[in-house]
Amino acid sequence: MPEQRVEAVERALTILEAFREGQDSLTLAEIAKATGFYKSTILRLIGSLERFGYMCRREDGRYQLGPSLWRLGSLYRRNFDLGAHIRPELKRLVRETGETASFYVREGDQRICLYRQNSPQAIRHHLDEGVRLALDRGAAGRVLLAHSGASGAPYSAIRTDGWYVSLGERDSNIAAVAVPLFDSVGTLRGALAVSGLITRFDEPARLAAVEALKAFVLQHMLAREKAEYQRQMTYLLQIQQQQQQQHGQPPPPPPPMPTVAHVVPVPRPKLFGLIMRAVQKHH
Repeated sequence: MPEQRVEAVERALTILEAFREGQDSLTLAEIAKATGFYKSTILRLIGSLERFGYMCRREDGRYQLGPSLWRLGSLYRRNFDLGAHIRPELKRLVRETGETASFYVREGDQRICLYRQNSPQAIRHHLDEGVRLALDRGAAGRVLLAHSGASGAPYSAIRTDGWYVSLGERDSNIAAVAVPLFDSVGTLRGALAVSGLITRFDEPARLAAVEALKAFVLQHMLAREKAEYQRQMTYLLQIQQQQQQQHGQPPPPPPPMPTVAHVVPVPRPKLFGLIMRAVQKHH
């Protein structure tokens, strides 16, 4: 079946994608430069985006993201929020290591910091949730690449070891360790990382952080297996119940509800960085 595309919709989304990290507003000329569209085309599309609340025109003539993105961001986080599962683990990792803990997901050729718990130390590695970073530098990015099919060094070793340590790859002052996180069917959902100043986050501290990360992954795997086992048992009991009902026998007691795994699947956050900037703007 051929791919179905609507050019006007894609152009409108391209205008929204013109907003980058640190850009609260853009002029018409800046949007035209970022998108390559004629100004007349942009104005027509912005008219529709404004009517639905996705963009706003300020008094100075510049354009900014609208409150509808904040609403969608709230729906996204409420329906697919990993926070209830990931945030407690990030806090535990910070308590155990004294450094910053983060959860990253892949989006195209970048990674997005989906959840973050910064270290309480005065001098620390600090980033905001929603920030986009390179995939090919840093522990979390390397882990995401390794489990997305990247070949050669260091990716084959990452898949074998189950973790990766980076020393000053993205920032010469930062060291980090990261492990992959999978959902109940073995699909990569993100990378869990601990990062800190390279002068303080030394080898013993990094190895301790790796053990803390591996402990969480093991706990998650056991919960996943338990949930899968209970799901299969529920299915078998339902089949048995149907067979007994067909033969006129009293049905057995209803099976217990399956236990939900610690981490649930995450959808690909296509406009997550965009939505996060709108949330921060209107919060």
